[in-house]
Amino acid sequence: MKLKLSALTLLPLIAVLTACESVPQNNTRHKEKTNPMVVLPVATAVQIDYQDEVKLLRLNQLIAEHKGDSKQKALLFYERGIIYDRMGLSAHSRYDFTQSINADPAFPDAYNSLGIYLLLGQSYDEAFDAFDAAIELNGKMQYSYLHRAVGLYQVKRYPLASRDINTFYEMDKSDPYRTLWRYIIDSKIDPEKALITLQEEQSTGSDNRYVWSLIDVIAGRTSEKAFFETIGNGVETNKEIAQRLCEAYFYLGHFHKLSGNLDKAIYYFKLTTTTNIHEFIEYKYALMELASIQKELQEQALKTVN
Repeated sequence: MKLKLSALTLLPLIAVLTACESVPQNNTRHKEKTNPMVVLPVATAVQIDYQDEVKLLRLNQLIAEHKGDSKQKALLFYERGIIYDRMGLSAHSRYDFTQSINADPAFPDAYNSLGIYLLLGQSYDEAFDAFDAAIELNGKMQYSYLHRAVGLYQVKRYPLASRDINTFYEMDKSDPYRTLWRYIIDSKIDPEKALITLQEEQSTGSDNRYVWSLIDVIAGRTSEKAFFETIGNGVETNKEIAQRLCEAYFYLGHFHKLSGNLDKAIYYFKLTTTTNIHEFIEYKYALMELASIQKELQEQALKTVN
């Protein structure tokens, strides 16, 4: 019999984080009638998988001994880079993606993965070149449109970011994550229209992914409290709840940032990083958001002093 983790069985992993409720609510559309203590689930930080360590040893051996086809060597570097990525070893991962491209300059997946690390390092022009290359090499590299849109969003080129994110959305309109990204980016152009568009999105009867409940929170159809009470439904392992929380905290962080609740947004972005789900784009982009917010706050402070 499979163990189902409900909200009650998650109690050992729950921390009472009342700081969130101390933040003023600027978004009256989502105000609760009461102001109860907020209880947020916190999973145990995910550790490095033993199987990944075994695969890494094997790949190290294969790469050291490889003397054949360059495309095969590129694939080996890429696969090792993905494992390093899951482990959170970003410098190793970035190096392997670069080596993969050196071995096979026509490898779109390597360009896409390297582009993400270039974004995180704020090397925007190089990142855009990497995503451009991935798309040119393979027009079906859907996520390169997303990552390029995120980069354009970071440098405040919102119309171009909107074009890319809507291209990404059109490739799979049933994907709730694409709906969320479209809302985040298009909100910088027309927040009211972006919200209305989000509110029009509904899951089909057969699509019971929990992310639709997250969309319901942002669309104003349910509360964060109700959402967190059910986030553990159907979850069987700590890693699964950590993955859900990584995503949920990230998108709620963006929601509060867009609503003007910057302190709460920072809090959620920080919670995203506590999950240690290094391979999720939500984890990576939470780090980027925190760096971006810190830079903006420093610039504002300098203007105030001057």
